[in-house]
Amino acid sequence: MLTINEIYEYSSRVRRKFLQKLAELPWEEVAKNREASYYSMKNILIHIIDNEDWIVNWVVDNRATEYKRGHRSEDYTSILMIREHLDEVERKTKAYLERADKEVLEKRVNFTLSSGQTFDLSVEESLFQSFTEQLYHIGELIALLWQQNIEPPTMQYFYNNPRAR
Repeated sequence: MLTINEIYEYSSRVRRKFLQKLAELPWEEVAKNREASYYSMKNILIHIIDNEDWIVNWVVDNRATEYKRGHRSEDYTSILMIREHLDEVERKTKAYLERADKEVLEKRVNFTLSSGQTFDLSVEESLFQSFTEQLYHIGELIALLWQQNIEPPTMQYFYNNPRAR
């Protein structure tokens, strides 16, 4: 059975492959409004990163409604800025997961959405939500890349298996 740490490692590998793919494109293409969920590929990637930050650093401490993003998406003007943000969020996530034992993962939290709707979830279920959120939006990035005849990076688990080092 996969552990939450392995799921996050897989998630990180996939996210970084997509960051690298976007780094290969002209910034104007990455930042272009494509009328997707968060408009541009840049904003979709930032949303994926911010979602992990929100869940790992706010939701699991029952402080979801206090969350304030560090930057607005329009403040990001380069892939380097996004990479630095990702590095910081992943550093925090890894530190959290290193100290999250079974008791911590089973703790109940109020997972409150911006709409005000609240769900009673375990910390582990909350962390899993971050993973599934990424999958939804990676699919969106795949479609946007295909629309430009660009082959997206592999995201399948068997290509990114954290157990197959």
